[in-house]
Amino acid sequence: MVSSSTTDGNVDEKAVMSVKADSMHSPEQAMSLKEISKIQRRIDMRIMTWVCLTYLVMRTDANNVSNAAIMNVEQGHGIKEQLRLSPNQWNWVIACYFYPYASLEPLSTLLMKKTSPSLWIGRIMVTWGVIACSMAAVQTYGSLITVRVLLGIAEAGFYPCIIYYLAFWFPPEDLAFRLAFFSAFSQLSSLIGGFIAFAISFADGHLAGWRWLFIIEGIPAILMGFATFYILPDYPQTAKFLTQYEKAAILNRLSHNAPSQESKTWDLSQLVRLVRNPTFWSFSLIWFCHGVGGAGLQYVLPTVIYQLGFTSSALSNALSVLPSFAAFVAVNMFGWLVQQHSWNPFWVTIGLEILNIASYIILLTITAPTVRYLCLLVSTATAPAILPVLWTSRLKAVSGTTAAAIAIGFTNALCQSSGIIGPTVFSTIYGPTYHVSFMVCIGLLACTIFAIGISGLLMGELWRTEHYRHLAHILVAAFLTFSCVFWSRTVPLRRPRPMRTFLMYALSLTELR
Repeated sequence: MVSSSTTDGNVDEKAVMSVKADSMHSPEQAMSLKEISKIQRRIDMRIMTWVCLTYLVMRTDANNVSNAAIMNVEQGHGIKEQLRLSPNQWNWVIACYFYPYASLEPLSTLLMKKTSPSLWIGRIMVTWGVIACSMAAVQTYGSLITVRVLLGIAEAGFYPCIIYYLAFWFPPEDLAFRLAFFSAFSQLSSLIGGFIAFAISFADGHLAGWRWLFIIEGIPAILMGFATFYILPDYPQTAKFLTQYEKAAILNRLSHNAPSQESKTWDLSQLVRLVRNPTFWSFSLIWFCHGVGGAGLQYVLPTVIYQLGFTSSALSNALSVLPSFAAFVAVNMFGWLVQQHSWNPFWVTIGLEILNIASYIILLTITAPTVRYLCLLVSTATAPAILPVLWTSRLKAVSGTTAAAIAIGFTNALCQSSGIIGPTVFSTIYGPTYHVSFMVCIGLLACTIFAIGISGLLMGELWRTEHYRHLAHILVAAFLTFSCVFWSRTVPLRRPRPMRTFLMYALSLTELR
């Protein structure tokens, strides 16, 4: 088998037909799985290594505001003290970033396809790096809100764009561990960010430590953004490091419904089919409920640890490192088990959600700081593993380039509600016990388990029978009807009960009383 690499970006049709013809013959004649794995390892070295590093930088920038919240508070040089921010204002500082970030994600995935992955992802990094550095210059609450909104606009779509981009290279069954490994770098960023914040807190002097934090963590994004223009290959068809035969082999492994460079960026018929598919709504419910109930805690974790009462603000940033490391290990482990050992992702995530709920129940009933910290450790380790494990199933449920772009962007946008509602749910007014916060999370995670089960039934992967799939349709309709009736009867009441409080927090941006 001899072939030459190309520079014109086109795949030889004869090479494609050759691979397809080979695949119909004996394994000795076709490209072996070992050869396919070798090609994929080359792609991993070129693509996965770079996107993981860029995501590490991105999440470090996105999470640094939670570290800045408690830097040098004992000296009176913290960001809240210097800008005279109330708890409610600080909640808005965190939340305002996610409004443009979430609303622009579906558009961002489409624009990546319209332009090119290297150009669009590189643009995102350069603009967010510049704006992240400018946060060091803010002097008032209004200027901080403005910069945070601009940062949300600049960063919008980075994570879903990467998932969409990888769908052009790998079939869903090969993405479980890759997406888990990629997503785990968000936890690694918290680990690194905690150490950086801990170190910079001792450099508090002429320039406040939190200002140095924004500058130091913003510069790498600018440099890596410019490098992305040249390093990141766009599509298999245009990859200069692959031969014609290797390109054809990679494309032949993709489903005919997978996103493709040749497909139209916008196809209205695909959008109509997408919104009529019940899995679109069941997966959306998973991402929303888990985004707040499972992931909302991460945005205020250093503050929650600090209010446990047995450590200083500097050590609180350091203690946030261990939960991040545990989450990094858990995300990779469960992604590997799903891909390499064919564990059912729906049952895996249901089990993780139950463990997460158990941690919250203990946090509601135990007051010992050490025990509460260990429960926070379990919760923050299990919660980030759930959505990466489910992404492959989410990709299997969509068909077409436009549908994939919208589904990935919209689904991930719902998860960003964690950044909008999470800081309100875990407001410091509920500390140090956070009983109301944990009750809200338990209710949301219960809804997540329900939605995971429905999605598995709809896809025939929870129990592989048509009977259960029909049952899932009935349960979806019943749940939506119940939610609408319950919400309409709950909102007018002045003194909500715990379940009403949960619904009011989950569906609003501020407290409803």
